[in-house]
Amino acid sequence: MLKFIRFFPHKVAITALVTIVVTVGLSLKQPVRIQAQLSNTSISSQLPDQWESAPLPNSGDSSLPDSRNLPFAGCLSSYPVALVPASGMGQTIAEYPTIFWYLPQTRAWGMEFKLTDSDNQEIYSTKYAFARYTPKDYQGTNAQLVVGTPGILSLTLPRLDGSSLPLKVGQEYDWIVRVICNPNDPSGDVYMAGTIERVSIDPTLARRLQQAPHEERVVLYAKERLWYEALEILVKLRRDRPNDQAVITAWNKLLKSVGLDIIAQPFVRESSTLIKQDDRSL
Repeated sequence: MLKFIRFFPHKVAITALVTIVVTVGLSLKQPVRIQAQLSNTSISSQLPDQWESAPLPNSGDSSLPDSRNLPFAGCLSSYPVALVPASGMGQTIAEYPTIFWYLPQTRAWGMEFKLTDSDNQEIYSTKYAFARYTPKDYQGTNAQLVVGTPGILSLTLPRLDGSSLPLKVGQEYDWIVRVICNPNDPSGDVYMAGTIERVSIDPTLARRLQQAPHEERVVLYAKERLWYEALEILVKLRRDRPNDQAVITAWNKLLKSVGLDIIAQPFVRESSTLIKQDDRSL
């Protein structure tokens, strides 16, 4: 039986190669002047309390299973989470947007990403083997784990000659991530999925975004409900300023607005290493 986490209508595909980045907390030096501009309320107070019009089920208590209280079989220590609104639909203005998901500690072999259009036509796919290391578990025995997890992973759709990319304005696309526990036995694989729609950008907004700092961009994107852009900027801020309380507050509020509170704290307390794995076409 396939196990879907926040499963939404999707189709399937297969073709190429991409860079996977574990985007967890990496502390980079920022000018003091820029950091000082960010107050505890400058971002979070302007973010929506609820991203979508329909009320979230059990708002404040994520509709996702709380994996901290549930056993989880297979190669994952808990449930992976697609970083998408509760409906599964997120909008973008990007030709080549970045898609995010949370991966818990795992022994998985790798992952597969697939993107299809509304006609179930394959747009892009890649299969990727994770880099692994071998630590000792609590019993002192070897355990092969994926480098960089638990943490938030991202995939940016690539610019490839002869492909059906970039995304077209006004069209919806379905994406799916398959966590591959055993490449020879798909029965234990776990799936995450979402839908992405590319929309046109208002010229006035485009001009404002060109001159706006990251903090203001988050607010502008959120007001237009451009999920993928708002999330990407906040992930960058959260990575670059792991101890900035204003960024933490904004990050937590964005996740709560779509019912993803369950991953807010893991992001704060997990690994503080940025890892870029070598590309491999499989």
